[in-house]
Amino acid sequence: MKDYKMYSFMLIGLLLLGSCKKALEIDPTTSYSSSNYWTETSQATAALYGAYNLMQGAMAPESVLYGEGRADNVALNPLALSSQTLNLLTNNLNSSLPITSWNGIYQVVNQSNLILKNTSEMKNKGLYLGKAADYSSVRGQAFAIRAFCYFYMTRIWGKLPLVTEPLTDANQNVSIARSDTAAVYARIQADLDSASLAAIPASYSTASATRAQFTMGAVNAIYTDFYMWRHQYQNALTASQKILSNSTYALTALYSASSTIDYNVNPALIDNTAYAQMFTKGFSSESIFEIDYNFSERATRSFLITVYGDLGFQPFFKASGYLSSKFTSTDLRSKVNFDTNSGIVKFFEKSGFVRGTQDDKNIIVYRLADIMLLRAEALNKTGDIAGAMTLVNQIRTRAGAVAYTPASYTGLTTDQIEDLILDERARELCYEGKRWYDLVRTGKALKVLGPINGISNPENFLWPINLTEIRLNPLLDQNSYYQ
Repeated sequence: MKDYKMYSFMLIGLLLLGSCKKALEIDPTTSYSSSNYWTETSQATAALYGAYNLMQGAMAPESVLYGEGRADNVALNPLALSSQTLNLLTNNLNSSLPITSWNGIYQVVNQSNLILKNTSEMKNKGLYLGKAADYSSVRGQAFAIRAFCYFYMTRIWGKLPLVTEPLTDANQNVSIARSDTAAVYARIQADLDSASLAAIPASYSTASATRAQFTMGAVNAIYTDFYMWRHQYQNALTASQKILSNSTYALTALYSASSTIDYNVNPALIDNTAYAQMFTKGFSSESIFEIDYNFSERATRSFLITVYGDLGFQPFFKASGYLSSKFTSTDLRSKVNFDTNSGIVKFFEKSGFVRGTQDDKNIIVYRLADIMLLRAEALNKTGDIAGAMTLVNQIRTRAGAVAYTPASYTGLTTDQIEDLILDERARELCYEGKRWYDLVRTGKALKVLGPINGISNPENFLWPINLTEIRLNPLLDQNSYYQ
């Protein structure tokens, strides 16, 4: 795993990352000279790509650790004992753990703030004359990136310092108190609305760029996730319908009733399915937004092999028996997700994987199946159980699992139907960094995880704020559970 740096986000310099990016068209820029920068529109575009580049560092592999490390999809690999992962699985978080630092994500926020401030000034100087679409695209994406970062962080730490102006000088005032979650939610909503009003593009020049940059579809995915987190189900239904109606996205293929392939005899053949390649190759038709890594072109890694995998290495986690037991014998997702030794191989080729050059699998943030199952939750909450189960069955039959019949769910309560949907999300989205948030969002974390890791207090849902951040910013207060 990468070497974690424990600096305050308010004192960190902007990193110089000079690699090219296959999904983007020009070199990303994250370091500037005030005398010669922000004088051409191409520089603003390079700065935008720099934000995506910073996001690579912030999300790898922390994003899957935040979403899976405290939940029930994973079990500790006893051969790769790590104090940090042991603390996650046993729910013994403390403010000295490297993963409790929000520094990397705030670097992305700061980059977005730089873009928003300077593009506004560039427009006032006439530099965007005749380039209204470029102006809207750059700013719309910057708003979406900032909204995503604040939404991501508030689910982890709760209250946050709301920083909307760029920090460029170590001598700037760095003492900023945390705003309550209502203010954070308002900021997220405003930024998503600004991205939408900017007419952020629906697609870009290449299929990979359309999946690796924020589009209107990706904004609607954040809207859906955000509204579900806040239990605003009608709003979530509106946002999710825009994605389901978008022909850009389609479920990838996994199961075919006419197939003569026996994956039990040769499980490596499952690598040839579009579903498996969604994780091993990236940029599938199902993908809405993913973070792009490429070792051969940019030497960027997602470090997923340090967290998962059983390919001659010793990752942090293995598959939990609790999750494995949820798959029926006909459900081909089990062949994609696990090997026979409970190794988690979802993101890796089942044969021929080379760690030195292929540990660059993309991190899928949103895909169509995720949104469909969130929509199923919202439909269930608003009384449309049949509509909810129709969506669940689309996901199940794609995998070769038996569809639920009306007789199997008639008479179940809303809460029981929600359990069915959450089980389907566990099967479909396992190891993609979703499970912890699903359990917290639906109020089931204590019931499900209490017997596993002893969590018993809702205040424990939040993570501690890193001790270094508190030392450098005297206005920060620690989350109550860790005081």
